[in-house]
Amino acid sequence: MYGRYTQDLGTFAKDEAARLRLQQENGEGGTPQPRRPSELLEYTQGRCAPCRVCALQCQRFLISKVGEDWVFLILLGLVMALVSWAMDFAIATCLQAQKWMYGGLDTNVLLQYLAWVTYPTVLITFSAGFTQILAPQAVGSGIPEMKTILRGVVLKEYLTLKTFVAKVIGLTCALGSGMPLGKEVRAAPGAGRAGSRRAPSSAPPLSPQGPFVHIASMCAALLSRFLSLFGGIYKNEARNIEMLAAACAVGVGCCFAAPIGGVLFSIEVTSTFFAVRNYWRGFFAATFSAFIFRVLAVWNKDEETITALFKTRFRLDFPFDLQELPAFAVIGIASGFGGALFVYLNRKIVQFMRRQKTINRFLMKKRLLFPALVTLLISTLTFPPGFGQFMAGQLTQKDTLVTLFDNQTWAKQGVSDEFEYLGILEAWRHPRSNVFVTLVVFIFMKFWMSALATTIPVPCGAFMPVFVIGAAFGRLVGESMAAWFPDGIHTDSNTYRIVPGGYAVVGAAALSGAVTHTVSTAVIVFELTGQISHILPVMIAVILANAVAQSLQPSLYDSIIRIKKLPYLPELGWGNHEKYNVRVEDIMVRDIHYVTLNCKYRDLQHVLHSTKMKSLPLVESAESMILLGSIERAQVGALLCHQLSPQRRLQALRQKALAEDGHRLSDASICFQISTEASSGAHAAPRKPLKPALKRVPS
Repeated sequence: MYGRYTQDLGTFAKDEAARLRLQQENGEGGTPQPRRPSELLEYTQGRCAPCRVCALQCQRFLISKVGEDWVFLILLGLVMALVSWAMDFAIATCLQAQKWMYGGLDTNVLLQYLAWVTYPTVLITFSAGFTQILAPQAVGSGIPEMKTILRGVVLKEYLTLKTFVAKVIGLTCALGSGMPLGKEVRAAPGAGRAGSRRAPSSAPPLSPQGPFVHIASMCAALLSRFLSLFGGIYKNEARNIEMLAAACAVGVGCCFAAPIGGVLFSIEVTSTFFAVRNYWRGFFAATFSAFIFRVLAVWNKDEETITALFKTRFRLDFPFDLQELPAFAVIGIASGFGGALFVYLNRKIVQFMRRQKTINRFLMKKRLLFPALVTLLISTLTFPPGFGQFMAGQLTQKDTLVTLFDNQTWAKQGVSDEFEYLGILEAWRHPRSNVFVTLVVFIFMKFWMSALATTIPVPCGAFMPVFVIGAAFGRLVGESMAAWFPDGIHTDSNTYRIVPGGYAVVGAAALSGAVTHTVSTAVIVFELTGQISHILPVMIAVILANAVAQSLQPSLYDSIIRIKKLPYLPELGWGNHEKYNVRVEDIMVRDIHYVTLNCKYRDLQHVLHSTKMKSLPLVESAESMILLGSIERAQVGALLCHQLSPQRRLQALRQKALAEDGHRLSDASICFQISTEASSGAHAAPRKPLKPALKRVPS
């Protein structure tokens, strides 16, 4: 363990082998007889002895098989699918209750406003308070912490049962409030079908991708602890890291029902170096979890069959013209700037709240005041009869995405009255403005509201708000192209009209990829819509967005890591490549105090008084300087206080006194024997009284 184990281990192995050989020879002195295992001996008596032995052997076989990977991954996928489905059902119930309260008070606008504002405020306040009391580690997305844990850093209380309960309940309440937080949604059956008059389904919204990565990781950690009762392999730290990597893929895969994009996204987001041997684990668990999740939707009659969440019906024979590629490239570049601005704005809001000492001190005393105020502000601005009518305020994120991915063109030449708005599409129509104004107001308001809402101390993510904003921006570009070219772009003798829904898909993938610095959002979009007809525009836009965003700002998760000061080294951004030439010896501390194996109390006291380092290196000796490990300063102080406590000192003094008294008595007996032998020939001379061996000192 300390670099000196070779000889000791070899000697121990030889001694152990000799002992086992001798034990075997002693046991085989007579005729060798077949022996049963010791645990089977108590089952060998009685009428049902063979059945008992067979049952025990089957039990041991099953327990040995539980230790295999595929059993663990099946259990992980099943548990995550059930948790996701249960959370979706609870969130949909909360959102339906809000709609019922709002719709039942349509005769009084003031009561409608009170219901619209009070309901989310209560849920967000409860989520913040419950999380702070039970487990503050459950606040936020969870992906920055998982990036740190997968690097080998141990973060206490982040993967416990208490944090799991706080995350699930707090996240359900936060998403049930309808705030613009990280919330993935389930599309209505038939969404995106041209001319579809079908009402949106009451299917529950999906769980957030960021927090669900944390939830899946906690499930994997808890399953590992439970299964460690059956096999010791689950106590292996390296194996737990592999299972956590697979759990991150399950978290994304089951909430999007996108196993391929989920695995790729988890690799891009959480891992800097990915072990290929974990590849099949992630795909297997994510596919099984997504399958069970969609089967539960069919079983609950939310869906007719297993389909994509946002099934689109874009043209397949001619999805887009080559002359539209510059427009897709513009979406990618603009999304890169927008993603960098979102990360910058989010970080500045947090830093402003922390730097203002007066505000920070006040909010630390009134922890629930900040979430309540932010919720009150956002709910007031999205109130449908008020300012919310200019930004489709009554639509949930599910309905918003369903409408943004719609095939039809909402406006022709900027005039909105030529289009017959049906169902939830009516929210985008305003008698005093056209659809362009509504989309611009929606993008601007949702942008800063999402950046502000993600700073609330509740379990939440930021991926889905960014995804919706990107879809709205793509829809705005698509509607503009349709207005500029009302009859489509002419190609030879054929005329194909522009599909704004395809632009919305491109914008959603580009902006979410720019914020997270990932390319796999393109694959997630393909699995969400069930079509890859726009694969080329999506890839072009995502790559351009990543190129722009990475040159300006770190990813949202790296930004949160810097804010929380987690022990993680992110990748260097553009323009810092010369720092790759910096070596460790250029930045390391050379004059460092250390502890040796044979150091004395004086040396330890000198080290503790001469340095303020929290951790002290332990070396073999001052000559060899072989590093054996490290020990925390607090542990050294605790050990010294224990070893040198008054009780231990009194005990040591008593033992020393007893030892010296015994030594003095033995010397007296020897002197007595000598004097007796000497007195046989002559009289012994009178002796002086002996001085006491120990000085009397006050205790």
